Amino acid sequence: MVAVPGPSAVAAALSVSGLSADRYTFLGFLPRKGPDREALLAQLAATPRTVVLFEAAPRFARLLADVARVAGADRQVVVARELTKVHEEVRIGTAGELAGYYASHEPRGELTIVIGGAAPADAMPVGTDEAAARARVLLAAGVSRRDAVGRLVAEFGLPRNEAYRLITEL
Repeated sequence: MVAVPGPSAVAAALSVSGLSADRYTFLGFLPRKGPDREALLAQLAATPRTVVLFEAAPRFARLLADVARVAGADRQVVVARELTKVHEEVRIGTAGELAGYYASHEPRGELTIVIGGAAPADAMPVGTDEAAARARVLLAAGVSRRDAVGRLVAEFGLPRNEAYRLITEL
C-alpha cells in the first residue's frame, strides 16, 4: 500500500488505512499527561468513529500502550510513518500488537495513527464462522470483495480490517 500525496497526512493515512473514513475525528497531538490526556483517551475509546492522531516519535510507544489500555488491545490501529516520503511505512494491526512492536522499535519521523472506531453498543458479538458463512454467500452471489466487506461491517459490526482479513482468507 502506498499513499498518494494529498493536502495532509490525515487524508493520506485514512486513504491507506482500510478503516472507515466517511466520518472520523481528528484529535491532533494529545496532551503529554494528566487528566486532559485521560479524558481524550476515554473519548477515543468510546467513539464509533475512526480517530486520527499525530504523535512525536519519542512518545509514540507510550501512546500506543495507552490506546491499548483504554480502548482495548484488540482495537484496530494503523500506523503511517513518513507518508509520501522515501522511508514511508504503513503498519496495520491491533493496538496491543503495535504497542508491543513499537516498544522495542523506536520509530523515526512524522507519525500518524489511525484508530478504528468502537463497535456499536447494539452490535452483537459474532462468531467468525457466522461471518465467514455470510461472506461466502455474498461472494457466491457476485458481490465484489469491497462491497462484501462493507456489508460484513454493517451487518456484524466487525472492524473493517477484520472483515477484509476474513474475505481474503476465503
